[in-house]
Amino acid sequence: MLSMTGFGNGEKQVGPVTVTVELRSVNHRFLDVGLKLYGSLAAYEMEIRQFLKENVSRGRVTVSAQMVMDKDAATASLDPERLSQALIMLKSAAKGILDATGQEQPITLDHLLAVPEILRPQEMEISPEDVKSVLMGALKDAHVGLMLTKQKEGAALVAEMKTRLDTLSTNLKEVEKRAPEAAAHIQAKLEERLAKILDEPLDPQRQAQEIALLADKANINEETERLGIHIQHFHAALNGGGQVAKRLNFLLQEMHREVNTMGSKTNLMDITQSVITMKDEVESMREQIMNLE
Repeated sequence: MLSMTGFGNGEKQVGPVTVTVELRSVNHRFLDVGLKLYGSLAAYEMEIRQFLKENVSRGRVTVSAQMVMDKDAATASLDPERLSQALIMLKSAAKGILDATGQEQPITLDHLLAVPEILRPQEMEISPEDVKSVLMGALKDAHVGLMLTKQKEGAALVAEMKTRLDTLSTNLKEVEKRAPEAAAHIQAKLEERLAKILDEPLDPQRQAQEIALLADKANINEETERLGIHIQHFHAALNGGGQVAKRLNFLLQEMHREVNTMGSKTNLMDITQSVITMKDEVESMREQIMNLE
């Protein structure tokens, strides 16, 4: 089972060129890819998107890729256009000083070299096929790292949810143990209320029927039984692995419904405390499910 949170990086080299790729993934309902491609790597956007579409099910995935050339393998030359602009700028500055002070300011090589970006690096020729090859290789390595972290995070989430399921089961058993006591408590309350409301007592048989009917509406046996079944199915889904987040989310909705109904049907303090604990565990698991792929 995979988390949607992960990180991976990859690096490949061809000649003096090194391409690095970083992948970061967080939870998202669908697959959402964001790209940060530098320089000529932007030309391979479609290839990257297709690869991720085929290899990542969902999540917001950010791709950062850049290409760096070994400085020792690069040479530099004057940029003719930048040189022309620099000469115009320096001559204008020298004339301004001459007009203002009457002193001539000769233009030297040091002045030219101080102009930003006057030197342009000359990169060795690398074919587009080679660039694509190292880019996709780095992307695949980054994907391997991403999947490893997603698996690790997913295993941690599963382990935590199993712990919460155990807590849920323990409290469910406590509720089942207290259920008969709750039924007796409800019946006693009903008899007490009827005695206060009615001026004349009902026929004993009719009264027993009315109390039994009201007590049956407050019975929580069906809810406890269904919750137990949902817990079993949840365990089975976790153990089966795969992409089961949607099924788990559905089961948690059903579990939440059963726990809420238990709480509304009885106000016995021991059961209420167990219900509150079960609600907390279900809500925590619903938050954790959001991070599963």
